[in-house]
Amino acid sequence: MEGVNQIYQYSIISSLAQGICADGLPVFQALRYGDHGLGTLAGLDGEVIIIDGQAFQYTSTGGVRALEESDITAFLMVTFFEPSKAVTLPYLTHETLMREMSSLYPSTANHFFAIRVDAVFPHITYRVAPRQNHHRETLAEVVHRQSVRSFKEQQGTIFGFYSPAFTEAFSVVGLHLHFMSEDRKAGGHVLGFQARDVSLSGAVITKYHVELPETEDFNSGVIVEPDKGMIRSAEGLDQ
Repeated sequence: MEGVNQIYQYSIISSLAQGICADGLPVFQALRYGDHGLGTLAGLDGEVIIIDGQAFQYTSTGGVRALEESDITAFLMVTFFEPSKAVTLPYLTHETLMREMSSLYPSTANHFFAIRVDAVFPHITYRVAPRQNHHRETLAEVVHRQSVRSFKEQQGTIFGFYSPAFTEAFSVVGLHLHFMSEDRKAGGHVLGFQARDVSLSGAVITKYHVELPETEDFNSGVIVEPDKGMIRSAEGLDQ
C-alpha cells in the first residue's frame, strides 16, 4: 500500500461491537500507513487520534499520553492526508459539516472522505470510552460507562472520516471524528461541536485497505453484522 489519501484500516467495527478486541496490532506497524487517523487500543482502552504523525491516547479518567511503539491497537483507521480542497469558514457545526463537504465534493456519496477541521470551538462535546471490564464486554456495554466532557472556547483540531452506507459491517457509517486540543491536553470521540474561524480541508478516498486480525480472539467465534441502531447509539450518532 503506497501513496496519499488511501485508508488503511486494522480490524472491523463488527469485531469491536461484539467485544472481540483483547489483542491486536502494534501501533508502530499501523503508523507505516498514515500520519492522520483515529481508533482505540486493545480492550477498547480510550480514544486514539493521530494528527501530523503524532499519536495520542485519551483515557476515561482524563489522562493523555503519546503512544509508544509497544502499544497495541484493536481498531485503527489511518491515511497519509493530503487535502485536495480547503476552505475557510466563519462558522461550522457538527450538523452542517457534511453539507460543506458535499459542496466541496459533489456527486461523491459512495466514496470515503478524510476530513480535518482546525478551529476555535465555542462549544465541543466528546466522549472517552473506558477499558473493558472483562473479556468480550461489548461496545454497547462499555459506552454505558463512558466519560462525556464539554468545553467552551477550545482551540484544536478535529480529524476523521466519512464512510458510505455500504461499509456498515466494516466501518462506522457516516461521520467518525476525534478531537485534540491545541495544547494536546484534551481529546476524544466527537459527539457535537460548534466552531468559528474554521479551516476545513478534505480529500475523497477511493482506496480502502482492511487488515483482519490474525489473533486467536478474532477467530474464536463468528462475527456477525452489528445492529445498526446499536452502532449509531454507541458512536454517538443519535445525539
